[in-house]
Amino acid sequence: MKKLLILLTFGLLCQCLYAQKTDYPLIGAQVFIEPGQTDKDIDQFFRILNENHMEVARIRMFGAHMLQADGSWDFTLYDKAFDAAKKYGVKLFATLFPPTDQLTDVGGFKYPRSKAHLDEIAGYIQAVVTHFKDKPALYTWVLQNEPGTGGSGPAQNDLVDEIYAQWKAAQKAPTYNNGFLKADFTAEYFHMYYTAWYLNWIADQVKLYDKEHYTHINPHQLFDNLIDYDFPAYEKFLTSLGVSMHLSWHFDYFTRPQYPLGISLMADVVRTAAGKNPFWITEMQGGNVTASGNEMLCPTAEEITQWLWTGIAAGCEGVIFWTLNQRASVMEAGEWGMIDFQRQPSDRLQSAAQVAKTVIENKTFFQEAEPAKSNITLLYNMESLLTQEKNAAVSKDNRNEGRKSSATMKSLAGAYEALSAWGVIPEVCEMQQYDWSNPKGKTVVLPNLVALPSYSWTKLDTFVRDGGRLIVTGLTGYYDENMHCLLMDDYPLRKCFGGQISEYKVIAPYFTMKCEQPATTIPVHMWKGILRPDKAQTIAMDGNDVVATRHKYGKGEVIWFPSLIELGGWQRDNAGVVDFYGTFCQEAIAEAPLCFARPVNNVLMRIMESPKQNMVVLINKQHQPVEIELAGNVTTPSKILCGQGILSGNKIKLSAGECVVYLYDKTR
Repeated sequence: MKKLLILLTFGLLCQCLYAQKTDYPLIGAQVFIEPGQTDKDIDQFFRILNENHMEVARIRMFGAHMLQADGSWDFTLYDKAFDAAKKYGVKLFATLFPPTDQLTDVGGFKYPRSKAHLDEIAGYIQAVVTHFKDKPALYTWVLQNEPGTGGSGPAQNDLVDEIYAQWKAAQKAPTYNNGFLKADFTAEYFHMYYTAWYLNWIADQVKLYDKEHYTHINPHQLFDNLIDYDFPAYEKFLTSLGVSMHLSWHFDYFTRPQYPLGISLMADVVRTAAGKNPFWITEMQGGNVTASGNEMLCPTAEEITQWLWTGIAAGCEGVIFWTLNQRASVMEAGEWGMIDFQRQPSDRLQSAAQVAKTVIENKTFFQEAEPAKSNITLLYNMESLLTQEKNAAVSKDNRNEGRKSSATMKSLAGAYEALSAWGVIPEVCEMQQYDWSNPKGKTVVLPNLVALPSYSWTKLDTFVRDGGRLIVTGLTGYYDENMHCLLMDDYPLRKCFGGQISEYKVIAPYFTMKCEQPATTIPVHMWKGILRPDKAQTIAMDGNDVVATRHKYGKGEVIWFPSLIELGGWQRDNAGVVDFYGTFCQEAIAEAPLCFARPVNNVLMRIMESPKQNMVVLINKQHQPVEIELAGNVTTPSKILCGQGILSGNKIKLSAGECVVYLYDKTR
């Protein structure tokens, strides 16, 4: 075996990395290369990209296609792809894909099977990188296709044992110890570490032979797989972070009319997780599925337009569709393509081409444009996701959302949806990545964060005392990081929150409660949280029970509604949740460049800002036309980029399913 360097700190060979920033969003598609294709076939695929204004493509570097029986390598098939990409001016994302069973292993293995297998992978990387690194079309190395296993972790082998022993020896005793029993998350945290270690190892292997090109990965099934990923560690060896967005595979939280909302939310999670690096939508579903996918779906041309403008307005550097051409044989044969079986552009490809053309024609705007920032931030944390996962494994409750592993992220999605009904897109951030400084004027939402780890208590207290607003919902703070129930002790955030929880009571899968401030009916799922206020003001009663409070603390305040209101709204009518967030986020909503004067469901608005202009994206997912009253800096469009929306005064009309994109000049 070659000498194996086990690095417990990442990125020692990757200090010269530079951010993968584009001047404007690039649109492209996966070109699926496989044996049986002719020179003419490969040339045609890249010519089609060029003809449709697609300047970037992704190809999978199948080791099984290159490795010969005698141990030699034949790169001929892929040389033709790189040469065709150069000919047509297409930049390539080259996905490393070491030899595996090409017939059944659709996504590739996620971890080495042994130390010996790691040696084989190193040999593949050396062969592929040294051969292709000087190809002019090469743009980015994708270190692994869709890392992440949803918590299952690596199988035990000699490599895992060695890395685990060194990781375990490096662990420090926790500073927080309340004397009670602690849940054991050792396997989960090692899994997170090992995923980062292996990705970093791949990056280091690439950098041994090529220090010039970008490095990238594309996590998948993002909301369910977040517990796999240590995103801050990835910053040290990546130049960009990506994500796979297959609506058929990855969007079971959302109904089809909610898909733009889901794309917007997933993009915001990835953008923040990327840290200093930019982000890409590395895979976007581009075509029909037959045998694949959890949801049977063929995107419409209109949806392709909606999804692209949503991702662009969220700040992505580019979108790559899966796929341009269909895989020809075995698993996924004939699926996903944006060209038809006669290799003619589908209506989906034509829609994508129109967006790409429009972006190129307006590239000067995108050079300095960024998504509009909000003073509202929705937080999630790994401790809550791990706790919810462990509890769900015990209950195995497939009926009640509140007991599923998805309960925290779906609660966050419910809060995101409620705020988007006001035309405002909040920030989304993992708790440890949030900047707690300068809290004045900022609102932080803790939507059903079942675990509030000890490191967060002082930060939350200081944030509120210094002028921040905290909105706390669901079972937030039920546990600490060790799955110890904090509610049975002197609650560590009692002064900040203005009281404590008496108890939670199971009521029904869906019920409602009256709220005084705002005066509305709030939908609730499963549990009623009963409060015992100290100095907090009661804002909602259910019978004789206090169920929501508002507490002035220092220069800030805490709004506490300890019931699953977002999941209640997600299941049925979310009007009460929209009222709730509209009331307690009113100032921040009004600070947006534009917002809705009154809430509108199933209409997404995103805004990008540049020094001289703003871009507004409006998508109507209602089944009928809608007229929306805008508030804020309502300015006559200087240019319509997409759609026919009619702006009259401060009102805009959208037809059913319409996507409108326009630029307006900023006023001094």
